[in-house]
Amino acid sequence: MTDPVQPAQTQFEAYTPAFEQQPATPTPTPAPAPAPKKTGVVVLAVIAVLLLGAAGTFGALYFGAKGDASNLSKQVEEKNREIATLTKDVKAGKDEAAKAVDAQKKAETDAASAQKCRTAAKSLMEAALAQDDTKGEKAMTEIFTTC
Repeated sequence: MTDPVQPAQTQFEAYTPAFEQQPATPTPTPAPAPAPKKTGVVVLAVIAVLLLGAAGTFGALYFGAKGDASNLSKQVEEKNREIATLTKDVKAGKDEAAKAVDAQKKAETDAASAQKCRTAAKSLMEAALAQDDTKGEKAMTEIFTTC
């Protein structure tokens, strides 16, 4: 087997000067660690308070706007009903106006035909007073055709 390896001998000796022994001073005790600062917690608390305030403000604004919107929608519905009623009234007025125009035209035609009848009756009266048989027959024919 192999021989165990022997450690090498130092060829040089190191010079180590002798230091004076200093008196042992007591090691100072470390100061107690300062209490950890809670700036992170404070900052988070402030942010949380601000967020809650903002949420409350926006909630109040939302519900206020929601109430206004419902009031406006009620007003719009009321105006729509008013418009529908007025539209019906306008349509009824147009229908009545059309009926009135038709009645006026009928009255005018009736008046014109009545005038023809009066003229025919007048000519019959004149023929009867004049005792003219040909004019009388002619007037009678006109009365029968027009009246």
